[in-house]
Formats: sequence, C-alpha cells, structure tokens
Amino acid sequence: MTPIWVLLVFALLIIPHEFGHFIMSRLFGIRVYEFSIGFGPKIFEIKGKKTRYVIRMIPLGGFVRMAGIDDLNEKSTVSEEEKFGNKAPWKRFLVLFSGSLMNFILAIFLFCLVFLLGVSSPIPRIKEVLPGKPASIAGLQPMDKIIAINGIKIKNVEDAIKIIREAVPNPQIRNSVKIEIERNGKIIILEVVPEWEEERKGGFIGVAFDYEIKKYPLLLAIKKSFSLFLTVIALTFSIIGMLFKGGQGITFTGPIGIAKITGEAVSAGYQYLLNFIGLFSIQLGIFNLLPFPALDGGRILFILIEKLRGKPLETRKEEIVHWIGLLILFFLMLLVTFFDIQRLSK
Repeated sequence: MTPIWVLLVFALLIIPHEFGHFIMSRLFGIRVYEFSIGFGPKIFEIKGKKTRYVIRMIPLGGFVRMAGIDDLNEKSTVSEEEKFGNKAPWKRFLVLFSGSLMNFILAIFLFCLVFLLGVSSPIPRIKEVLPGKPASIAGLQPMDKIIAINGIKIKNVEDAIKIIREAVPNPQIRNSVKIEIERNGKIIILEVVPEWEEERKGGFIGVAFDYEIKKYPLLLAIKKSFSLFLTVIALTFSIIGMLFKGGQGITFTGPIGIAKITGEAVSAGYQYLLNFIGLFSIQLGIFNLLPFPALDGGRILFILIEKLRGKPLETRKEEIVHWIGLLILFFLMLLVTFFDIQRLSK
C-alpha cells in the first residue's frame, strides 16, 4: 500500500498548489492552456473549453501553462489581455504566490484536523520503568501516577522532567528527589536519586510516561494550528540560515527518501501522517518561493527587477534563464535521489 499512499501524498501537495495558480490566473483573465499534474507522457486528458486538464506519468510535480509564458505549439488565438506578461505586476505576483499560499492553507487545515481528532499528549503517569535505573531501584512501578515532586504539584510531564533534570546539575552532584505517587488509591512517597545523563545534560530516573488522546475545541484547534504553522515556518528558515552558514548534520532527501518517510508516517498512524503532510506542504511552499530561476520565487524576483528598472525584461531572455534553472533543479533532484539510494542501501 505504500506506493499508493506516496501517490496520494504527492497529489495532495501538488493539486492545491497548482490549483492556486490556476484559479488566480482565471480570476485575472489569464488564458490557461494546460493544468497538469505530473511530468512526462500523458496518461489521461480532459479537454475543456479553454484549458486541458492532464495527468502525466511522473507524479513529482505539476504545472499550469499560461499564455504569455509558454505559447509553444498553441494554435488558439489569444488576445494580448489574456497574456500573463501584460497583467499588472501585483496581479502577476499574486498568481505566482498563490501556489505556495495554498500549500500554507493546506498545512493549517491539516494541523487543525489533527487537533480536532485528537493528539497524543503525555501525562504524569508511568507507562514503563527501565530495569536497573534509579526509578526501578526506588520502587516505582508502571501505572503509578505522579502527584508531586519535592512538594511541587505536578500538572504535566514537562514539569516533572524539569525538576528531575535540575536535581543533577552536573555529573559530580546527585541530589535526591521525593516523588509522591498514587498507586491503587493509596498515596506513597518514594525517594529517588537521579543519575546523570549526558544527552539531557541533567538528571534521569529511567521511566517512560503514558499518553492520552486529547481533543481540542474548534477555536482552540485553529489557534494552535496557526501557532504550529508559525513555529514550522521559523524552524524552516532557521535551518536554511544554518545551511548558508555551513551548518553540519543537515541532509536533503528526494522522491525516494520522501516515499520512505511517507511509509513510516502511514505506519505510525493518522496523526503522524497528517502532521508530516502539513510539514512537507509548508516546506514545499517555502521552497517554491526561493528566488531561484524556474521556481515561483524566481519569477517573482524578475517582477521586482522590472519594478526597479521601470520596464520588463524581454520575455524570451527571461524564459531562457528559467529553462536553465529548471535543468539545474532536475540535476539536483537526480543527485539527491542518488544519495537517497546510497543511504537506503547501507
């Protein structure tokens, strides 16, 4: 079923993006020759009055072919008013930006759906006790509910982790903590001496916390969705900034790597799958806005240059630049795919 899920995920990302370009083009009276999902040979086509709706063999993207950008082999008569390049700069900007905007809207919608259906939220109840660790030695057991630590009431898992971590500020100092638990209706107080854990840079007692499914009301779900959206945007730009500064440990993945991650997300459940698609949709939207030829951001850059020059560049010259950019992108995709295959073969 993984190939089917991969195709569905790609379709869910591509169709809204291209539909954004399409609907904004139609809104501004730009002739759209073709609305295509995928690249390569045609496998399905519906001919509309002015637009052909096509599904192509390679489902790794899509495009909306507009008058004034790619008129090759088009025999239909198109008025000058229907051409992309003859529209006001702000209209061309909106046509180009609308694809990424649809990706962002899709991400917010999917995040909201996750919050409405329910998210796994950790609770201060012990699910598992690791053998030989401080919690096991002190006598903590699965299903113990943590009420307080050192007299501080525990309302969430983050508070418990923080207190335990700070009890061991460095490997040489190990302060004990008194954990008040509820077990079978009885209140018990146990003294635990956390051990130092290098990864956490603090104390660790060796327990895994339980989870519960928490559903949010609509307004709160929308609020949290926007908050998560902004967090992902900030994180993505932070990673891009690290990349330009020569940050280590940053890797790229292509279609094969994405297919693998999609399969893992499907296996993990709807929450992980929807969050993954939302995250991927945001990254796709940002990627398309990068000021690189052939991308929407590259075309937007030419609009800004036009505004600065006071006149547009020659269409033919601009399209040559975009075709070169497209070839570079295809080469980079092949390169990333090659490294994906290498990683998967190890």
